[in-house]
Amino acid sequence: MGKSKLISFILSFFPGLGHFYLGLMNRGIAFMATFFGWMALVILASGITGFNGFIALLILHPLIWLYSLFDAVQLCGRLQSGETVSDSSPLAELSESLANGYKSRLWALLFSIIPGAGHMYLGWQQRGLGFMITFFLVLFLMDFLRLSLFFFMLPVIWLYSFFDVLQLVSNDISVPASEGSFFTWLLERQRWVGLVLIGLGILIIFDRMVVPYLSYELINLIKTGFIAAIFIGGGLRLVLGSKINLPVAEEIKTEVCSDNELEACPDNELTEGERCNRKENPEGNGG
Repeated sequence: MGKSKLISFILSFFPGLGHFYLGLMNRGIAFMATFFGWMALVILASGITGFNGFIALLILHPLIWLYSLFDAVQLCGRLQSGETVSDSSPLAELSESLANGYKSRLWALLFSIIPGAGHMYLGWQQRGLGFMITFFLVLFLMDFLRLSLFFFMLPVIWLYSFFDVLQLVSNDISVPASEGSFFTWLLERQRWVGLVLIGLGILIIFDRMVVPYLSYELINLIKTGFIAAIFIGGGLRLVLGSKINLPVAEEIKTEVCSDNELEACPDNELTEGERCNRKENPEGNGG
């Protein structure tokens, strides 16, 4: 008796049961262990460190659940059509694809849920490390310093990382032989990195040693003044700083020659910058 897609779909609401119904025990155990293991790991890390930002990692759960659901339905369809389905876990398939040098677009996009992980899967190690450090540093600063100023950066970093991976996969861009190091990039901009570190240090000292002794109204005034100072400083830098010269695209000039000029000006005597736009002349071509 064949397997029913409907039953497989209903059972897959609990990750792994749909695969058990299809007889794919290893695959079902892998989905079940991943779903509940990741949940336990996030809760444990949040409880031990007291850092509530780890709860954001639970965003992976609906993705794992959906992948398990549609994977069970798809495999059921393949079994109904008479195909032979291998009872291997998704991680085993991933390891096999990595060993063969094949990069799956689906896996790349799934890894991209965590900024930087998709780049690392595609081989862009330093690029992925930069995205990952930036994203979790901003997340940490938001929770540690309670600064909503950094909140707008999270979706920007996440979306840029996600669509950058999508572009790399779609255009099949290979990793260059000498991929620049993230730390080398920081050293090349050490002055700005130093200013950022000094600013963060001042913010931490102010938040931990000064804020507890200030009133709520005064704290709001200081935050407003701080943000205003950033905008004013950026505006003064643009107004008083040197003008940014953008590269100007070279214009290709073309000239329209008359019929008499065309006869006196053969193709082999024209340069690229002086080549004329010619219209087809049946009488002239016929000789």
